[in-house]
Amino acid sequence: MTIFVNLVIFFASAAVLWFFAGSLVSAVDRLAKHLHKSGFSVAFLVLGLLTSISEFSVATNSILAGAPEVSVGNLIGATFVIMFLIIPIFAIAGNGIRLAHAISQRNLLFALAAIMLPALLVMDGNVTATEGLLSILVYAALFYAIRRQHTTLVTAAPEPEQRGVSTLFRDIGRIVVGAIGIFLATHFLVEESVYFANLLTIPASLIGLLILSIGTNLPELVIAVRSIAGKRMDIAFGDYLGSASMNLVIFGFVAIASGTFFLEASEFFLTTSLMLVGVPLFYLFARSEHKLSRMEGGVLLLFYVVFLVIQLANLVRFATT
Repeated sequence: MTIFVNLVIFFASAAVLWFFAGSLVSAVDRLAKHLHKSGFSVAFLVLGLLTSISEFSVATNSILAGAPEVSVGNLIGATFVIMFLIIPIFAIAGNGIRLAHAISQRNLLFALAAIMLPALLVMDGNVTATEGLLSILVYAALFYAIRRQHTTLVTAAPEPEQRGVSTLFRDIGRIVVGAIGIFLATHFLVEESVYFANLLTIPASLIGLLILSIGTNLPELVIAVRSIAGKRMDIAFGDYLGSASMNLVIFGFVAIASGTFFLEASEFFLTTSLMLVGVPLFYLFARSEHKLSRMEGGVLLLFYVVFLVIQLANLVRFATT
């Protein structure tokens, strides 16, 4: 396969990803109105699941390969990318993220604590089925809390054509098709990114750090852009928290299916340490005026920059020894 063909596949996949992300945001918005729910709640419960398909795939293949630690590393890394790369970029590009009426302070605190749970559980170097069950129960409690908060929130009345059952199923179908399209497009984008990285002789470790960790979150990145363009910030933010929270379920699935397994805790020390500082700071920022401002997004982005600089320094150190 020539370089030209790879370029065509890359840009075609990017175009498909862009199209289906826009379709997904629109369908979720219509579904929220049809169900008289907020865009945030539907995005948290629906998009959070659908945009986690890549993580579910990695988890299943890791279990089958007898290497569950690969999935755990991917989950914790993906959560870090969402919290300290995607959300900050979203806040900077979208002139801040308004949280009023999207999620209560109590539920936001609950969600952030839940998101950190897998990183905290691996600090002792082993993962058990009991910890997996705990993670799933925590997600179930968070799911209930988010759903309960938004049960009484009613959005604008749906237009006449949106009231029929056929329209409801049509929007659900568009969401499913959009999710499948995004998954396939992301798969090819990641494959082509690895191809060009190898072509340019970029080290494999750097590929994983700079490309694959972001590649599995490409749907969230594109949904951010489409949500900003469509002025549906609540849908994007709901997707982010929903996707990061869904990692609890995947972590639980991996732990229960694999039983007790061990991993190198030192590999997660830096990531968890940064999260222990950054996540509480995120909450403090969010409490101020119920908004995450551009400046606050910039501060949170620094956590990813620090992480990146340290990892690159380690890469250079290993390469010169």
